[in-house]
Amino acid sequence: MGPRKPPGVSYESWVDRQVREAAERGAFEGLSAAGKPLDPALLTQTAGEWAVEWARREGADMTAALPPALALRRERQELVDAVPGKPTEAAVRAAVEHFNERLDAAYRRPQEVPPVALAFVDVDRQLARWREAHPQEPQEPEAGQPPAGAGRRRGDRPWWSRALPGGPRGARRRARGPERPGGPASSGP
Repeated sequence: MGPRKPPGVSYESWVDRQVREAAERGAFEGLSAAGKPLDPALLTQTAGEWAVEWARREGADMTAALPPALALRRERQELVDAVPGKPTEAAVRAAVEHFNERLDAAYRRPQEVPPVALAFVDVDRQLARWREAHPQEPQEPEAGQPPAGAGRRRGDRPWWSRALPGGPRGARRRARGPERPGGPASSGP
């Protein structure tokens, strides 16, 4: 921070004195634009235009300068684009869940201009995209282990239907209500 303006001294005279002292010290010697007029295009730039030009020239990331809604929109697109390059399903799931938590927090805050209007990222859809980009070869079952689905025969009922009295048909019958008088004891499939 530079020297402070002493009280009782006008601002212009203090600035003039600082420039004069810097010139006497040689602070302005050897500058690339020394003795040249200022570029008129630079004089007409607004502060925003200057900041954008500076960021472009310096290669700065302007995401932090975006409104939160636009920053989240940009981050969502970058996340979706980066899913196939993630190393594991767990990494995809963690990245998507982290983004969705931040988006949920943004929805819970008072809305700003422009308002947040984004959909949450679907974890299952992104995992499917990741699986498409990383196909796995079918694994051979280990010796001594039956293949998948070998424990149940085609005619066997699932455990939950055996646990109910009368099986699934009995459950449907109970859900329908009492039998009609004079009707068959069981109608339907």
